[in-house]
Order: sequence, then structure tokens, then C-alpha cells
Amino acid sequence: MQLETLIGSPLTGIEVCEPWAKALTTQPAVRQDLAGAFVLTFGSGHTAVSLVCTSPLRHLHCPNGTVFGMASGDAISLGYRITQCDVTSASALRNAVSPTQWAPWIRLAHSATAQTLNHIDMTAEIWAAGSPSWGVDMTFASGQRLRLNYRADLDGCIELAAPGHHFQIDRITVDGPEQDFGWLHPAAPLDFILDDQVWRSSKVADWPHALRKALQSHQVPEAFYCQTMRRALMARFQQRPLLRQRLLALRYPVQVKDVPEGLIEEIAQALA
Repeated sequence: MQLETLIGSPLTGIEVCEPWAKALTTQPAVRQDLAGAFVLTFGSGHTAVSLVCTSPLRHLHCPNGTVFGMASGDAISLGYRITQCDVTSASALRNAVSPTQWAPWIRLAHSATAQTLNHIDMTAEIWAAGSPSWGVDMTFASGQRLRLNYRADLDGCIELAAPGHHFQIDRITVDGPEQDFGWLHPAAPLDFILDDQVWRSSKVADWPHALRKALQSHQVPEAFYCQTMRRALMARFQQRPLLRQRLLALRYPVQVKDVPEGLIEEIAQALA
């Protein structure tokens, strides 16, 4: 990969897949600077070149990011995967990452669009944890700088932001299955097998009839609900390795509607 060949070309487009939306109640409705995948296109016509950046936690069933060998002899990882290719290959990768009908790609309006790229390099930042985090650092003709960072702590998002500026949270709130982290919600349409029966989801309406009746007549319905929800969510994550991987990557307290407090963390600990 020769990132320096992009220097001198204008940034002509940014596309994102799975941008963050409603999980962060104190933030704007959609944060397009955090997404599961990015495509940055430089130049136009037959000479256009794209950088396709995808989250190993989200897409293509590969757990590792792109690894580069440095002049010092060290090997470094960006955390995310990055591919430099022509626009035809980028289109094929977009479809492989996420078929349009399931998670449509969104074209992002950005202040850097149409600016010429003056410099691009892989650089390290030291975060609060003290370990270096590698990313792609870009400088444009106006002096604007952008950096592509990997955020394993934010459900494997890729972050496009100014160097040194990182989105911070202290809690994840999930009110429905359509949100970010919606795969944690009981109503998420993620079927699994439990007690030799197929459950369409973990919500009460999809419990087997016998369990629904037992919940109604139980002397301590809250305890029965918690016990059954734990079994259902355990089965979901045990039978879906990719979601289990995302569950184990959580680094913040989680509040999910219709899930007893602390249960998500308890399940993650049991599956670790």
C-alpha cells in the first residue's frame, strides 16, 4: 500500500456504513464521524483511488486489523482494516461489507471534501491508557487535519476526527433494537435455540408459551424474568460468535431497556 500516492489529489467523497445514531442520548441524532466502515475517495474519473476502512469487530469475519512493517523493523496495527484500491474494487468491497438493503451506505457531507491532500502518514497517539494507538493522519491544503482511529471500546467503530479529539462516553443506553448496540436488546431479531426450541428473539412475546404462563403465575416474577432472560441472552451470544466478540469488547456500563441492571456485564463475564 502506497498512501503517499494520494498526495496532491482532492478528497472527492466520504461514505459511511452503520453510523452511530441513538445510543448516546446526550449527543446529536446521528454521529457520522463514528461508523462501522468508511470509504474515502480521492480524485475523479478513471484515476480515482479509494481508501476502504472496515472494522474487524463488525465486518468480513476477520478479527484483526491491517498490520504494517515500519522502517524501524517494528510491526504496527491500525486496529481497523484499510485497503487502497480503484473505485470499482471499492464498490465490490462496500457490497461485501454490508449489502445495501440491510445497512445502506451514506454519503457524508464534510468540510474536508474538495480539499487537496497535502500529507498522509501513519502516526501514533498516546491515549489515557498509556499505550500508543496508531492511525492514518491526513493534512489538507487548508491546514485541516483529520485522523482515522479505531475505537474497539465503541463497538469497533472507526472514528474520523481531528488528531487528539476523541469521542468520550461514560455509559451506553439502549432503548430499542434499532439503535446502536441494538443487538443487546431482547427484541433484536436474533434467533437462537434454547431447550430444543427456536426463539425468534429474547423478548417475552417470543418466549415459549409455557414460560410466558409461568411468568404470569410465578410468586417472584422479577426473579423468574431475570433468570429466563439470562438463559436466553446467554444462548444468543453463545450461538453467535461475532456478537459474542462484540459483547466482550464492551468497556462501558450498559443500560438496556427490559434487561435487569448488571445482567449484560454478568453475561459478558461468564462468556469471557
